[in-house]
Amino acid sequence: MIQVLSTWQTFCLLFLFQLGTTIVFGFAGGAKQDAWLAALLSATIGIGIVWMFSRIYERNPGETLVSLLQITFGKYVGHLLTSLYIFAFIYESGRILRDLGELMSTFLLPSTPAPFLMLLLVLLVAYACYAGIERIARLAELSIIIVILFTCIQLILLFFSDAIDFSWLLPVASDWRSIGVTIFPLGLTTTFGEVIIFAVFWKLTVSPSKFRKAALYSSLLVGTVFVVLDLIAVSTLGPDLFYRSFYPLLTSFQLIRIADFIDNLDPFVVTTFITGGLFKIMLYAYAACTTITMQWKTENHRAVIIPVALLIWFISIYTAKNIASHIFVGLKVVPWIIELPLFVVIPLVIFILNGVFKKRSVGS
Repeated sequence: MIQVLSTWQTFCLLFLFQLGTTIVFGFAGGAKQDAWLAALLSATIGIGIVWMFSRIYERNPGETLVSLLQITFGKYVGHLLTSLYIFAFIYESGRILRDLGELMSTFLLPSTPAPFLMLLLVLLVAYACYAGIERIARLAELSIIIVILFTCIQLILLFFSDAIDFSWLLPVASDWRSIGVTIFPLGLTTTFGEVIIFAVFWKLTVSPSKFRKAALYSSLLVGTVFVVLDLIAVSTLGPDLFYRSFYPLLTSFQLIRIADFIDNLDPFVVTTFITGGLFKIMLYAYAACTTITMQWKTENHRAVIIPVALLIWFISIYTAKNIASHIFVGLKVVPWIIELPLFVVIPLVIFILNGVFKKRSVGS
């Protein structure tokens, strides 16, 4: 299969995908003032998980997630697991779409129904999937500059607003139990474990060695961003408000006040958040369409885009009655039921068994 992306484009896709909506809700909020420490430890372990994915690609440059499942677990179990991955990709897309719909209806367009806003977003996602991974990657090249630039400007303005008090970060490492619960499984699966979706189409990206570099560097940068943003959020809001807030980072940036002139930057902040979330939905949806194509051996992934898009939209509407229950399921249920087994455990089994099979084949 022809590789259509550059290393830089692959890096941009990986970075924006891992950033996703995590910055909307904050990372490791359950650890309160030690959120930055939980983020640091999660990133350290998470980078190891991403390395595992890249190593699987290096060992099997001609395979995809679908073929690896069948090679490792057999034809019938492999087909069953592939179906579970398709469900997971679509379900995760619907949840992220709900995140963006709630965010937009709260801070940007309060008079517009959230389902209508989510329908507009899912139509954009469907068009991106129809255009293909190469055009999505080109859009990522532009978007990553905007996201990084806007975030840096917001951080600088927040520093000059005299809203930061680093004493909120003390005491350090006061509750290791909360830190551990925050790291596992949510801190590992929600961002770094999800990179497994690139296994569906990594043959379209770059060579295995270049993919490893792009994956590790993007994960390192994302981990750094999470640590910095957690430090800032706790230092502005305090640990208790940071823990209770639905949108802690947005609340932090709302404290920007400079000379009674620069304030009310909500639209810019929300736009930055939506950009990361949209790319996550695009890549999840594209992975779902591509996986269905491989599973049922159809000619083109475009044939299933509309059904997948409608499923994502329906899931985004009916997954939860309100934002509180939606966040509860996302924090307490999804990581254990979907993300940990599919995004960490099964890839780990593939990694171990694949390494054993490779050694035996070399030895014989």
